[in-house]
Amino acid sequence: MSGGKMSTNRISGILRSNHILSLFLLLLLMVVFSSACEDFIDATYKYEEPFSQTIAVKEPGSFSLSNINGSITVTSSPAMEVVIKATKHARWRKEDLDKVRIDVVGGEKSVIVETVHEKRNLQVKVDYEITVPENMALELVKTVNGRVNLSGRFERAQLRTTNGSITARGEVSWLEAATTNGSLDIIQVKGKADLKTTNGSIKLELDEVSADLNARTTNGSITVRLKNQPDAYFSARTTNGSVRVDYPVTIEGTVNRRRIEGRMGSGQGPRIELHTTNGSISLMKI
Repeated sequence: MSGGKMSTNRISGILRSNHILSLFLLLLLMVVFSSACEDFIDATYKYEEPFSQTIAVKEPGSFSLSNINGSITVTSSPAMEVVIKATKHARWRKEDLDKVRIDVVGGEKSVIVETVHEKRNLQVKVDYEITVPENMALELVKTVNGRVNLSGRFERAQLRTTNGSITARGEVSWLEAATTNGSLDIIQVKGKADLKTTNGSIKLELDEVSADLNARTTNGSITVRLKNQPDAYFSARTTNGSVRVDYPVTIEGTVNRRRIEGRMGSGQGPRIELHTTNGSISLMKI
């Protein structure tokens, strides 16, 4: 009997060790891959070429931008114009700058910007600084290798990158932000928010939650710092980690150190859903 118990304990120990080893290897892979992406984003480029164009619009409509390598910063202003400033950077050859062009299509209410690479695997990146009218809708602002930064007032904003972080601050009626390898930092955004990353943390600092908030990651923590207690339906779930909530929750359903679900305040307001697989979740008072 004791031998059987020892065998079971030994198996359990092996399983735990394998689980810990798997998590360690996964985190190591994330660090190496993230480091490689950051090396590309922050690499030294020998040649550069500026680009600038201003387009007047009659009213705030929509704006979209497609990039491949390089960062994007978007801000808003009261002026009825879209200001596009960009810098093309070539790492090895100056003539590579001519193989990447910036196409701009402007109308009375909408502007579309596209970065076109004439050849694959060019060591060229384009960094954008964009200013649009307040309350303009950002239909899709995306890059593959680079950061995306947003600040100001927008009707809605869809932000995408694959290898890079996303930072957003301001008033957005509906924010959608997604990356694969990178963190999300959301500061004082008012409105509905759908946030997603695979390898990275999600951090929010808000005065209040006035609309639905959905934040999901696979490998990373989720931290929400909140000034005022919300009236909301709250759901937080992690697989490998813990859940901390500073505000009172009226529990509905299952509750344990990895999962909490219930009502905050009256529970009649928006939904707050925070989910991760490998990481902890915190809803903290500011």
